Amino acid sequence: MFAQVVAIGLFATMALAQGEGLGYPPPPAQTLTHTMSGVLPVLPPGFTGVAVEEGAIIYDGPSNTSFMPVYGPATTASNLPAATYQALLPSTNFDNGTGSTVIGNITISSSPGTPGVMVSVDFSGFPSEELYGPFVYHIHTLPVPSNGNCTATMGHLDPTDRGEYYPCNAAAPDTCQVGDLSGKHGNITASPFKSNYTDQFLSTNLNSSAFFGDLSVVIHTENTTRITCANFTLVESSNSANASSTSNTTSPTGAATGTATASGGRTSMTGTATSATSSTYTAAATQLAGYGVVGLIGAAAAFML
Repeated sequence: MFAQVVAIGLFATMALAQGEGLGYPPPPAQTLTHTMSGVLPVLPPGFTGVAVEEGAIIYDGPSNTSFMPVYGPATTASNLPAATYQALLPSTNFDNGTGSTVIGNITISSSPGTPGVMVSVDFSGFPSEELYGPFVYHIHTLPVPSNGNCTATMGHLDPTDRGEYYPCNAAAPDTCQVGDLSGKHGNITASPFKSNYTDQFLSTNLNSSAFFGDLSVVIHTENTTRITCANFTLVESSNSANASSTSNTTSPTGAATGTATASGGRTSMTGTATSATSSTYTAAATQLAGYGVVGLIGAAAAFML
């Protein structure tokens, strides 16, 4: 077991060292054969494995419109405070292998008495869609660490534990991952890309498992490679004291300087694989990277229990 803990620690250290502009080339694909919360919570019939890159399934499985999340469908966010959060993309992409720099922002706001949140997306600078698209974007379960490592954000915000093997059914968005914005509202198919829509399931309530305000947004190529990422920060709130205490400090490039700590009632999206094989190291390492070197040994040991 000690050797497995050391191996996980080494992968985590590698993730820690990988910062903005250093995500190219991405790590090699692995084969996931076990269940993993937030990625593959239930094994499909006849399942023999699926390719993953940076902890995400590279290509979706078959359509399954009857599939339900482990904890049931997401519930509509209601009784929300007045609040606005924004994620501003950094000026240097995490993966610069495409030769383009994706910039822009995503702004999400809520109003008392109105269920759900309003989302405004403004991205530009995408490389060739024919070569790298369609591009997708999601809210991930951890913030970006101070070195800008998009891999350390782990998987998609998924409090219902739906996973990502079966593609999101946009006709039933409550059965999709809460953080799967592309699945629910459409992929990025143009540059510049602008979109405005209402999402019924994201929440600005700090105590909600669907709260996104201390998390991150990640943009991917078609094969899930992470191009760029940014943390959400509190821009405006009905409670000025709350705004000053919860807004994250950001560096000039948009990388977070806060710690990667889950809060509120959010479900922990740790891996549930039965062994620390090559198919599961990515999720373990990226989570450990978010907690830093000091917590690495203890977190790795806990993963092995």
